[in-house]
Amino acid sequence: QPSQRYPLQGTLEPNPNGPIPDNRFTGEPGYDAYERRESAIGYEFEHRINDQIVLRQNVRDYRNDVDDQTIYTTGLLADQRTITRSRFDSFGRIDGLAMDNQLQLTAQTGSAKHTVLVGLDHQDIDVSSRQFFGAASNLDIYDPVYGAPVPDAPLFKDEDGQLKQTGIYLQDQIRVDRWTVSLGGRYDVARSETLNNLTGATASREDDAFTGRAGASYQFANGFAPYVSYMESFLPTTGINAAGNPFEPETAHQYEVGVKYQPNTDTLVTLAWFDLTREDYLTTNPSTFANEQKGEANSQGLEMEARTRLFHALDVIASYSYTDAEITSASNPVEEGEPLEYTPEHEAALWGKYNFRGGMLHGLGLGAGVRYIGKSFGAAFNADNSALEVPDVTLVDAAITYDIGQVSLGLHAQNLLDEQYVATAFDSSGTYGTRREVTGSVAYRF
Repeated sequence: QPSQRYPLQGTLEPNPNGPIPDNRFTGEPGYDAYERRESAIGYEFEHRINDQIVLRQNVRDYRNDVDDQTIYTTGLLADQRTITRSRFDSFGRIDGLAMDNQLQLTAQTGSAKHTVLVGLDHQDIDVSSRQFFGAASNLDIYDPVYGAPVPDAPLFKDEDGQLKQTGIYLQDQIRVDRWTVSLGGRYDVARSETLNNLTGATASREDDAFTGRAGASYQFANGFAPYVSYMESFLPTTGINAAGNPFEPETAHQYEVGVKYQPNTDTLVTLAWFDLTREDYLTTNPSTFANEQKGEANSQGLEMEARTRLFHALDVIASYSYTDAEITSASNPVEEGEPLEYTPEHEAALWGKYNFRGGMLHGLGLGAGVRYIGKSFGAAFNADNSALEVPDVTLVDAAITYDIGQVSLGLHAQNLLDEQYVATAFDSSGTYGTRREVTGSVAYRF
């Protein structure tokens, strides 16, 4: 069943008719459907010419198809119980071919050991998208009666896009005594073309960019390793905006300073501060389902993680993150200075798993943990133009695994205590988070 949208009144906000049940279906039985099909084939080739030279080539051909039919909530009438609805059908396909060619060289210059990576990669992506949008009948969310006919919806988007991108890159990792320094650069050329089948218009653009990265770390004898890094990224895309112009590539840059501490092979502690800025990033408008290009967003924060193994059998992972993320530039002035949507300020987790070794229970693993997701802000605004707050939540997870030779069996439960909570909010709607979910897995190691 697709994710359900509910009015804010009855989820995040009070409703005189009471809370809306999180299992209430807002679509039409027999109509709402979601299907995703993925296929891929490829290979990884490596040839070691000698101890200093290695050749690699990785190729992947893939296809993704997504068919989505849904009737969803668009508003709430004055009686606080009748929702208005719309119909949205989307049929999309992505065909892609990606190739990466690498030459790795290792060399010694004085006391410095170099690992040089030279590469050329290319990707060719074809994207097809057809979307229908129209009205649907109203529904009493507290006492629903289904079966109303679903009217035909007009085709409002029919696009075929193509992206070709070629990049060359060079990286040198240098080790001198306890120092490790990494320097790299990349140059990309990209061409995108989008055909609007509804108008017959074609929009195209060509872009090129140089991006770099650099980092350095020092390994102390006591296990501490402070580090610093800087990196840039360039991400072209297909598609056009409401004016029919092609989207600009997304760019980003990030600074990071941190320290790692590894006193032994069973323990690793990391602490890092980061500052990430993204420009021209794409988001999906929850009302129109159209892609929109935003201005600039900045995220700064602190990340901590500790991993250790106790008593040779108990694996423990603890983590915490603090993120201060806000929209720093936007076409809509109301959004500037507001928190970046769906980015919790605080997150924390604690996970432990005991692996039995020897005896009748050899191969059995029992795991349990707790996750805290702090408050976040949805893509909606209150009367005073402040972003809408989504409350925090604490969830419990568990797992049982069993290894039998080359076979691994697993049973994983998320939100074990079946907590009801609101996960997102946008416009006049909200969605509940996933209730208790149990999945099984079987893996065979060759």
